[in-house]
Amino acid sequence: MPSRSLDDLSPGFRAQAIIFESAVEFAGLDLLIYCTHRTVQEQAILFRNGRNIGQIKLAAQQLKERWGRADLADVLLSAPPQYGKRKITNAAPGESYHNYGLAFDAVPLRGGKPVWGVADDEDFKLWKLMGSFADDAGMEWGGDWLSFKDYPHLQQKNINWQNLITQVAV
Repeated sequence: MPSRSLDDLSPGFRAQAIIFESAVEFAGLDLLIYCTHRTVQEQAILFRNGRNIGQIKLAAQQLKERWGRADLADVLLSAPPQYGKRKITNAAPGESYHNYGLAFDAVPLRGGKPVWGVADDEDFKLWKLMGSFADDAGMEWGGDWLSFKDYPHLQQKNINWQNLITQVAV
């Protein structure tokens, strides 16, 4: 189970997350932060969902050959099979900002219940409001991405996982 605690974020990003959380609370937006730091084992399980073994082996090969991370390839290959048909993440172990404490996932609440999608304009307004607070706190919001909208995802700006995966043990 991934962490929900802001204490598990890296110190600099934790400070941004606290600013974000305070601004959201001050504005009266109810929010649930449901994932902060995620282990590479947890990431492997999420990545395997919706992928066949050939795709998983290819990703493991890339981790090993492109990034020099045989350890992360082993984590991916040894994760238990996932039987879901829907891809949950595009990030293999070590490719997620969550693995470095530089991301968290949050969902706005309406009447105490999570608003997971953007079924209507009111839902979209909640997500856009949350995204505006992320921007104000100096974070990158997954709802602004062009190709893969990830509304719950907020991460550190101006750092890329390609540098982290080669420099940081996770």
